[in-house]
Amino acid sequence: MDENLRETTELPGSGGTAPSEENEPETKSIRFVPSAYDPRGIEQWLSERAAEGKLLLRYDDFVIGEPRDCRYHLEPAADDDDPDESLREKRARLGWEYVCRTKDGIFYIWRGEKTAHVPTPKDCTDSYGYRRLRKKLRRSYFLPMFFLVVDIWLVYFLFSVLSLPVMSFLTMEKSEVIQFVSIILGSILGILSEAKERNEMWTLKRAMEACERVEKMPRNRRAKANRALTIIAGVLALTLIFWRVNDTAYGDSYDEPPLPYIGTEMLGGERGSDWYGVRDLSTPLGGHVYSVGETPYAGTIDTWMQYSTELDFYAPRISALAKPLTHELRDYFMEDGAQTLSIDGFDEAYYAEFIKPNTRLPNEPDEVHQFLILRRGGEVLYFRTEAPDSLREHLDEFADIFNQYSELA
Repeated sequence: MDENLRETTELPGSGGTAPSEENEPETKSIRFVPSAYDPRGIEQWLSERAAEGKLLLRYDDFVIGEPRDCRYHLEPAADDDDPDESLREKRARLGWEYVCRTKDGIFYIWRGEKTAHVPTPKDCTDSYGYRRLRKKLRRSYFLPMFFLVVDIWLVYFLFSVLSLPVMSFLTMEKSEVIQFVSIILGSILGILSEAKERNEMWTLKRAMEACERVEKMPRNRRAKANRALTIIAGVLALTLIFWRVNDTAYGDSYDEPPLPYIGTEMLGGERGSDWYGVRDLSTPLGGHVYSVGETPYAGTIDTWMQYSTELDFYAPRISALAKPLTHELRDYFMEDGAQTLSIDGFDEAYYAEFIKPNTRLPNEPDEVHQFLILRRGGEVLYFRTEAPDSLREHLDEFADIFNQYSELA
């Protein structure tokens, strides 16, 4: 490098600095941003400026003089300092002189004649930018894979762990709906958030492997918004996992049920409690659910809690869900004992009766469990009781109850 070159900066409002002495060259500041993804492109750009008479001095400063036919080489910097004398001597033997570091400190910039040998006779895939690009590509798969696992777990949970997936979907509380939507939203965004940017990185990687000149990786303007929505959805889901509203199976207690109901005493049984649990629930995803239960707890069928006498009326927001709900209730609670009934005005009607011997108290009568399911269009009524009277003798009363609930829904 000529010893009479000195560092200077561009004066405000001028295109450069005029020489103060005849032997001091004119300098000009030309801003350029070295791309870690395209060191070869920067080398070519600097050579083109030299051919125009603009020779790089330091950072953004160029010496204005005679055109020069030379070449540049960008080498990943070993540390935060300029190259040592040993490295300078090695490069000098190959025909290179040290110019400066890039402003970001990533590269050493060397200049030599056209006959200068490339210090590292390897393609650009050995560059800092290529290694950084490959690392970023590997990391870009973590978030989509994580949310893919979440999706798989969610599908397994809905259709395997929950015994009645459609009924569980219809009876979701608001907190559960928010949690469900958050997980789904987070999963979708997690998979798609970096898809566009990853595709651009793959294009850039292939171009670098072919040693083509490529520009700086385009900015994905939607990536930040996608990441922000992903974080919001994830935080919301985690918050609801650890913070749950204490939703009970039945919302309020009444001495007398305020909704249409056939109690145990009306079916030849004995009332086992002084209150009724009532739920009038409008679910965001499931439509409307009315429930009346007699006695707080009477036992379970598998993992599903049962009341001594209970009536549930479902009016799904999506009418097509009523039919699969009916079949799930039939298959789960009635199993092989379901009897198909033909009742005017109803699309489907099922009845089942199970007698369970009372082994704990032999002197007491056997337990009788009866189930009745009615469906008309997009509405379903489910009834269960331990009362002895056959529910088939009260079908007209249940049809009337069905009509009353239809008007409420």
